[in-house]
Amino acid sequence: MQYLIYVSGKESLKLKKMNTTSAVANEFLDLAKKDGSDITNLKLVKMMYIAQGLSLAFFDEPLFDSEIEAWRYGPVIPPIYHEFKHFRDQPITEKSVDFRNGFGAFNCEGAFEPKLDNENKKKVVKLTWMWYKDISAPRLVELTHSEGTPWKLTYVAGENRIIDEELIRKYYKKFLRNMDNQINS
Repeated sequence: MQYLIYVSGKESLKLKKMNTTSAVANEFLDLAKKDGSDITNLKLVKMMYIAQGLSLAFFDEPLFDSEIEAWRYGPVIPPIYHEFKHFRDQPITEKSVDFRNGFGAFNCEGAFEPKLDNENKKKVVKLTWMWYKDISAPRLVELTHSEGTPWKLTYVAGENRIIDEELIRKYYKKFLRNMDNQINS
């Protein structure tokens, strides 16, 4: 995680993005703990990507503000990946924290755990967790690598390209329509 001592201009936006992104990560970590499940960094970023897609499909608004990039092993939310990469392929055992105060200044006196406070966003995270919690991280990688996925349409070997939010929105709107058709057929 990147810590900034002073903030101005565009950097202040980065602080907000990390805070909302961290809150979503913490919501998933809380659900995993509640269920007595383990969640790795790889699984967390894949579930956050799926939840972002579902939020865009249901509400036409992002769940979190960080960009999603197309990396070798699928969609990645860089600030979350970097914060938890020290866990490698082991379960994450601590929450995402922020050391900045409300004004963007570095707070040397302690960290806080960003919390998700929007009920619709909590519902999207919970729904994503319920649908995907029993799917392994490698299987989530396979799913996100399927033909026609935003990752597949964006990925170029050796580059970490930003996946366009509109591609994610369209893909998950189609996903929900297909699901609805299956349920109602």
